[in-house]
Amino acid sequence: MIKELEALAEHRAVQFLDQSEEIRSHYDSDISRFESTPTGPDLSPDPITTYTGVENVHTPSSSVMSPTEGVTVLSALNSYFPTHSHIGRFPDPTFSQRPNPLVRPSDTQHLVYQQPPNTPVLWPLENEQEAMLLQHYIHHIALFFDMVDDKDHFSSHVVRCAKQNSTLMNAILALSARQLSRTSDFDAYVADAYYQRCFQTLIPALNDSTAIQEESLLAATIILRLMEEMNISIIGSDPQGHLFGAQAFIRAAERQYAGTTGPSFRQAIYWAAFRQELWISLMARRPFRLHVFPADRSLDPANDSTWATRTIAHLGDVCNFVFGEERHSVARYDQLMSENRAWCERRPDSFDPFFHRQDRDQSGRNFPDIRFHEKMHVMGKQYITLAHVLLVVHDPTIPQLGPSHKQSRQLIDEKVQKDVRTLCGVAQSNGKVFPCKFPACFAIALFGDRFTDRQDQHRLREMLIQTEAEHGFPPTATIHQLEEAWGWSGC
Repeated sequence: MIKELEALAEHRAVQFLDQSEEIRSHYDSDISRFESTPTGPDLSPDPITTYTGVENVHTPSSSVMSPTEGVTVLSALNSYFPTHSHIGRFPDPTFSQRPNPLVRPSDTQHLVYQQPPNTPVLWPLENEQEAMLLQHYIHHIALFFDMVDDKDHFSSHVVRCAKQNSTLMNAILALSARQLSRTSDFDAYVADAYYQRCFQTLIPALNDSTAIQEESLLAATIILRLMEEMNISIIGSDPQGHLFGAQAFIRAAERQYAGTTGPSFRQAIYWAAFRQELWISLMARRPFRLHVFPADRSLDPANDSTWATRTIAHLGDVCNFVFGEERHSVARYDQLMSENRAWCERRPDSFDPFFHRQDRDQSGRNFPDIRFHEKMHVMGKQYITLAHVLLVVHDPTIPQLGPSHKQSRQLIDEKVQKDVRTLCGVAQSNGKVFPCKFPACFAIALFGDRFTDRQDQHRLREMLIQTEAEHGFPPTATIHQLEEAWGWSGC
């Protein structure tokens, strides 16, 4: 596998996601001068506001694969492991990033600090920009993964592991730079460079038979997967090349211990992969393709983190139902709806909001104000509500023809609007737990067309735009589709 990838790469020049034709021609003509020995770092006195022109860069040589060349980190992993030999090579998703006008050919060698060859990234970091990127990950990104983790593994343990693991550190820096490039004028080239650098150590690591047991390597694939998902439309495309990278790791780990009894760090990684597959399932409107490890779906007494993760497993079951072959089964539908109600009835009272106001003017149209005091309570509410609205819409007993269909559709739309407003209200009321905005955005993308009031539509549209502007995810490519469904195209 590795030899095949290297041979393939030899015939491909490096391209970056945000590369313009002008920059590309510059690489082709002057690639040799980037291979010189890098100079020392030229630290900027204000790394937060001065993102470009900071450090020396060593452009990866042509033997390094580019994410635009048909092989991403996860598709490469999937192709390598024999447990997935039946899976063919999938094309990469189309990236929507525009060429960055801030990058000029003369700037390309001053954007990314070049670590000396074969030198691990050790603390303290020598480069101010890398310190800024790591700090941004800790404070503004790690919660993507730690949203229901009471031990915050991705903001603590993962960062400690990255201290002596260059692959993991480069994945973190790539993701941090990618989000900054989507939420500010930070140069997108920086993320692409760290992405490439991560490949340089990730691909050779697969030659090692023990690599599959490396938790740091698994964490790196999960982090890179989120980075790649930031370039995918929220709905309508199936990023199949990204789906199975973590699969082989999870299967191999289960040879040592069950999916629910392994070390807490690996459990955190499993659940992060599981949630990512949830979003892919909703994006593409298709069932799970990730191996589902044994998850606790009981209603037995447990801590709040476990109760929250049960809602994630439940949402996965619901996605498999509504997008799978069982979607016409009334018995399965009744079972899932019963499980949804049972969770709401038997969950600990710690999940009760400490403040709940339905709306501010009693119109029934404003988003409710629902405040919780713990992040797992916020996310549990969001996941169980999103599962409920999916079940409401995909009720197999709904009449499909005749007057009763119109009447049923009206009742369903009322339930859908209530659930979507709840999701948006929780998202607005618990801003520090920013991942709670993502289930709301997916619900808007899936069911926003069921809102007919213009004020409602403006509120939903603003939620999508604001979330992407603040967090760089999820991409809002469906706004135009919603505007057309609302009849805004002629306005």
